[in-house]
Amino acid sequence: MAIYFLIVFGFYFLLLMALWMGWRKAIRPQNNSPKKNIFISIVIAMRNEKENLDGLFQSLSALNYPLTDFEIILIDDHSSDDSTNAAKKWMDRFSSLTIRSLDENQIGKKAALSLGISLARGEVITTTDADCILPENWLKQINNGFQDEMIQMLMGAVALQNNDRFFAQLQSIEFASVIGTGVATCALGKPTMCNGANLSFRRKIFDQVNGYQGNEHVATGDDEFLMRKIEERYPGSIRVLNMAQSVVITQPQNSWNKFLHQRLRWASKWSVNTSFFARVLAVFIFSLQASWFLLIIHTVNAQSIFAISLFTLKVLADLLFLSTVCRSLNMSFNPLAFIALQFLYPVYVLFIGFFSQLKNHQWKGRSLMTK
Repeated sequence: MAIYFLIVFGFYFLLLMALWMGWRKAIRPQNNSPKKNIFISIVIAMRNEKENLDGLFQSLSALNYPLTDFEIILIDDHSSDDSTNAAKKWMDRFSSLTIRSLDENQIGKKAALSLGISLARGEVITTTDADCILPENWLKQINNGFQDEMIQMLMGAVALQNNDRFFAQLQSIEFASVIGTGVATCALGKPTMCNGANLSFRRKIFDQVNGYQGNEHVATGDDEFLMRKIEERYPGSIRVLNMAQSVVITQPQNSWNKFLHQRLRWASKWSVNTSFFARVLAVFIFSLQASWFLLIIHTVNAQSIFAISLFTLKVLADLLFLSTVCRSLNMSFNPLAFIALQFLYPVYVLFIGFFSQLKNHQWKGRSLMTK
């Protein structure tokens, strides 16, 4: 048993060291001098976001980028809360704001984004979500990044808004592991995950890889499937967006039910993931959490020096990486939430990994099939 634990956690420590190095590389300041302002189309798919639209549009109105050099395209995915009319109140503020609704025979985020991109005039498309707050220099950093003609996609960081609730602080640390892994692996030249709340790509490459075609049946993964298509077509063309003043803020879920259904939706795409590296990473993480669960039990029962030492090393390694990510993203890091997550996370990962492939789940009032 000891040899098994040494092998599994030995690989984990190597992986965590690589991720830490990748994260440090990603957050290094970048000094790009733009030669021109690229026209950027901000495309947003929304569904039942009436309560969040004021925050979104207030951040859009504060963007430090010429109004003549960007447009906003908002596509309503059959909202039942009058989101469209709430958005139209902002049309006087933005002359370049376009609002459309999906037809009756169209449904889902991929359909909404596809419609928005078809209407876009920009050389660069950037996507975000309707419940997000955008930093004022966001478009400036995107413009700077795309001055390099070799870059086809920029993957930006997303942080959860700081919240005093313990449940929100648990989410912050869990979310830091997701964002940290995606950003770090991209910085190391092996993009595995990205987040559509802060994702930019050239319009021409979207057309070249046929957009979201081929995975429309999957309820999620618009961001990652597109990322993999672009990486296959142009290896090495995906970079991390300069994090200085470009981190997009999103909201934590306000209930366990919403949180679990969101994560089930995210995880459902792994059964159709075509990336060998991403599949191996997902299987390893799943196996690691099962092993961590066993190590916790072994530590409590055996109370051996070996088990206690390995348990302590793993906790300290996680602490170093996750606290670094949270600090970089200005997200709250509650030590008590971190300790609690050490015991909750293996159960959560095993639950999500299993049920995301077996059961249907709900999102924003809509039943989503796992295929």
